[in-house]
Amino acid sequence: MSDFHYVELYAKFAGFRIMVMANRLACGDDLSRAVHDTLIDKLDRLIALTRGVVAAERELALNPESPKADDLGEAIWAAGHELTDNWGDADGNDLLRNDVYVDWATKEWYDARTGQWRFLDGYLPPRIEIEDDRLNGLCAILRQIRLETGISFNTYTTDPAWLTRGEDDDPESDEAMCAWEG
Repeated sequence: MSDFHYVELYAKFAGFRIMVMANRLACGDDLSRAVHDTLIDKLDRLIALTRGVVAAERELALNPESPKADDLGEAIWAAGHELTDNWGDADGNDLLRNDVYVDWATKEWYDARTGQWRFLDGYLPPRIEIEDDRLNGLCAILRQIRLETGISFNTYTTDPAWLTRGEDDDPESDEAMCAWEG
């Protein structure tokens, strides 16, 4: 993702936002709605980022000798790095509360609950992936977002209660599981 086409990215993120909003209408529980809302918030942030770059590129193209030209060029450069560094996580951006972060390069995982790093040692880290059937088809949209934009999201959580939790369980605890801004 080194050569960005911000107008194209803006259009794709806006289109995916509409898809997620439409898919949210089919949600039958608070968890699914909250995960959809979290994704909409993250897409809104990406839309704002790409809109800002498109505006900066336009202003730079209209006034290349402007005193603000260096600042505009730096803003465009910084947006590219934000897309790569902040949004380009190989494991995906969390949509649910996930206290386990995997560093695939070193084959280690970090548990934020204990503050310890551990080796993978052939085992997957202790996290649970909430699947499409619980999220009303959102995972299919997430795969499409990754394929078309290179930005990936995940539905991992570290709450062991999800192994046995059903759709009719307490929705207030579902809201506590959803992503936080950070």
